Amino acid sequence: MINFIILASMKGRFVSQSGNFYDNFQMMGYMVASDRSEAVSRFFDQTPYPIEWADVEYLWAEPLAYGPDTGHHGEYERIYIETLKNMYRK
Repeated sequence: MINFIILASMKGRFVSQSGNFYDNFQMMGYMVASDRSEAVSRFFDQTPYPIEWADVEYLWAEPLAYGPDTGHHGEYERIYIETLKNMYRK
């Protein structure tokens, strides 16, 4: 099992104190799983605090380890909230 950090791309923009706009990414938590997809799915299923999922565009997981498969910062394995919701509706 691997320790993952769960990250989210939030809908909307972050506005700095000086008025600059930035994409809004948030660290959501940690999860132990066998791969990135499982980590995101487990986090969605076992969220440790209330989240308004309508505010989240997609989630991704990065392993907490150094290696060639880390540090992509959302370039791979984006899992959109609608996909997760549809999985749990079935």
